Amino acid sequence: MSKFINSQIVCLDCHNKSLYCEVIETTKDGFNSWVRPVILVDLQNKDNNYYPPKSDVYDLRFTSDLLWKTEDFRVVLDTEYIEFFVNLQEFEFDEDKLIIGKQQLRIFIQEMILQKKLIPDT
Repeated sequence: MSKFINSQIVCLDCHNKSLYCEVIETTKDGFNSWVRPVILVDLQNKDNNYYPPKSDVYDLRFTSDLLWKTEDFRVVLDTEYIEFFVNLQEFEFDEDKLIIGKQQLRIFIQEMILQKKLIPDT
C-alpha cells in the first residue's frame, strides 16, 4: 500500500477512461486518499493517435472531491498527464461545461463501482 504525497498526480483507470486527480491528503492508515479530480480522458474514440480528440478530455477542476481507496490509484508521470493538462483552457465559468464534467465524473464513478463489484476480492 503506497502513501501519496500531497499535490501528487494519480490516476484511476476504468475500461478506456482515465481519471487524473491531485492528491489532497492520504488518511493516516493509508487505506484511502482524498483527491481532487482534474481531468477525465476517454480514450475510447482515439484513432491511431495516442491522444484522444479534445471533445473526449473533460475539465473536472471545479467538480467534487473524492475519497477513494488508495490501492486503486496509480502514480502518473508528468509526461503522461501534461499533454492533457496543457490543452485545458484557462477556466472560465461555463455552466454547460461544468454540468457535462459533473455528469462524466458521476458516470465514471458508477463504472468504477460496478467494475469493483464484478472483480472479486482476492
